[in-house]
Amino acid sequence: MIYLLLTWLLAPLLWLRAALRGTQRTNRILVIQTAKIGDFVATTPVFRALRNRLPDAEIVALLHPVNVPLARQLDSIDRIVTLPKHAFKGWAGKRWLLYQLAEGYDGVLILSPNLTNLLVPFWAGVPKRVSVLADRRQGSARLAWPFLTHGEPHRAGQLFRETALRALAGFNISVDAAVFALPNEIGSAESGKALLDALAPQLHHPLVGLALGAGNRMKALDEAQIAALAGQLVSRTAATLVLIGTNADREAAETLCASLPAGRTVDTTGQWALDELPALLGTLDCFVGVDSGATYMADALGVPVVDFMGPADDKDQRPIGRAAVVIRSAEPCAPCSHAFDAPYACHLGTRACIAKLPIPAVVEAVEAILASKKSVAECRQ
Repeated sequence: MIYLLLTWLLAPLLWLRAALRGTQRTNRILVIQTAKIGDFVATTPVFRALRNRLPDAEIVALLHPVNVPLARQLDSIDRIVTLPKHAFKGWAGKRWLLYQLAEGYDGVLILSPNLTNLLVPFWAGVPKRVSVLADRRQGSARLAWPFLTHGEPHRAGQLFRETALRALAGFNISVDAAVFALPNEIGSAESGKALLDALAPQLHHPLVGLALGAGNRMKALDEAQIAALAGQLVSRTAATLVLIGTNADREAAETLCASLPAGRTVDTTGQWALDELPALLGTLDCFVGVDSGATYMADALGVPVVDFMGPADDKDQRPIGRAAVVIRSAEPCAPCSHAFDAPYACHLGTRACIAKLPIPAVVEAVEAILASKKSVAECRQ
């Protein structure tokens, strides 16, 4: 609170400084997006809109380290700044951000607001200070909103990607239908193509990707659920299951492969870097997962996904592909995870919304997707 109080005391001087530095042109913009993979993928249209509408501006992205490999594949981003381990904590975090802004920015767009990144651009005299405004867990950050030149409220029932795009109005960008129609973007590293070529002999269509984990483990299925779901997919479809996950999921993948018929699973867990994974995801006929980064990556590639939301609020964020199937939890406690309030532990201690995964609904959705793709393929022959 001391930083907030000092900012209010010095506000007249800081406003004058920013006004004197004001410019009609926007030559360099820093976009602060420090959320994890799914949130980053869902806001890639923001970078594309900036590139399209401000073609001469340098677009710099301040990102969580996990997203740096994905951001390197996007030509809408000119330069990447990686959030340090200490993030924005304490004076060290504020000083670090102030040092970054000392390079000289005409605008800052804050997609992951907190008290530090709402205050520091004002301290640095950045002329255009734009942010989305949280609808939950605002705390003392709300008292820093007056220091913005434009704030875009996030409203219940509105996708966060739409809130982020609307915030571009703060840079005098016309937020029209063309902007809202921009797709989520994802690219693949060249090394992913080599890995895919090596794996090709094992990939027999139809291919169904099955995510074994989630960055937020509160959303993840347990091993028994995954085994039951995989067993149903193998028995009711002709699909080869492509198991997707990190090193943390390798033991579960090995157990699952041993329990299913030979030749019906391909284990890729822990073997693909994040920026290589799109090459594999793009070959799938369907992807099944919970509300996690890999689900949004597959959706951005145009792969039909079946997303079990569990605790996540699909009104805040969900796959947007035409063939995406979103399955919501029927539990009265769900959703409890929102754009600005995403717990990492169940407040009831039961994880009821995950424990009662509707496996039949998931399998039926996969069957419908595969049948539709088969019908389209037969019509083309």
